[in-house]
Amino acid sequence: MTSADDKRRRELRDFLMAHRNSISPASVGLPTGKRRRTAGLRREELATVAGVSATWYTWLEQGRDIKVSADTLGRIAVALRLTPTDTAYLFSLALVAQPKSVPAARPTGWQQSFQPLLDAFRGPALIVDPCWDVEVFNRIADHIFRFAEHSDPLARNHMWRFFMDPQRRALYVDRKTVAEAAAGIYRAAYARSVGDPRFEEVLRSLMVGSEEFRTLWAAQHTAPLTPERIRLLIPQLGEVTVSSTRLSVPGRDDYLIVLLPPADKASAALMDRLSDDREAPSARRSAAPRGPLARRRS
Repeated sequence: MTSADDKRRRELRDFLMAHRNSISPASVGLPTGKRRRTAGLRREELATVAGVSATWYTWLEQGRDIKVSADTLGRIAVALRLTPTDTAYLFSLALVAQPKSVPAARPTGWQQSFQPLLDAFRGPALIVDPCWDVEVFNRIADHIFRFAEHSDPLARNHMWRFFMDPQRRALYVDRKTVAEAAAGIYRAAYARSVGDPRFEEVLRSLMVGSEEFRTLWAAQHTAPLTPERIRLLIPQLGEVTVSSTRLSVPGRDDYLIVLLPPADKASAALMDRLSDDREAPSARRSAAPRGPLARRRS
């Protein structure tokens, strides 16, 4: 082993330790006892969050000469909550080639052909892909869900945003009920996407960042895509009740059109006000997730 190898492994050790120590136990649902020597996670706790062996992670942090796969290193990066540049740095230190993601493309094909239908709909309307990444949406949906108001690479994922964004979560009056249904729908979708890089990335981030999602996911419950009433508390407008309906895109059964029509006259009146509100943000024709983790199916 050369002196350069020694230095690289020391840097890897220091990098992993620094980021592990920066994560509070409470942020991953662990108790903060008085006997802790540091404020951060222990090695075995980080290994559990990442879904790897505690012994293996200890060896990695110690700089031992072990085999490291890109998938395993990716799970560690998510567990450590690394930024894209930090993740690239980790892969470089570990001498592992980082998987290259496909740049997010602006939908100009079949997705864009649905835009007039969404724009004409009297209520929020959007299309999600198999991972529940939002592809296209209408002006009313953008006013309510504020698709661009979050910088995380996963922010355009409808499920991730519900569990990880407090402002998005505050829209839902019956949050517990909606959370249970959302986790169940996502689990049902997962059976068709096991191993899909984008789906696994969203799932790992939710497992690390949301104690509620971890609990619901561990329950192994699924939920159907049946219509259901949802109450939304829209800032500066008030409470509206919508009937959530999801329809498969013709010819692309793994994509869904999500329609949220008003469920009563009062809600319809409020939706009409929202539709006429010239201050509402303009609809974005492309809602593809941004950032190095983004991925799209052709």
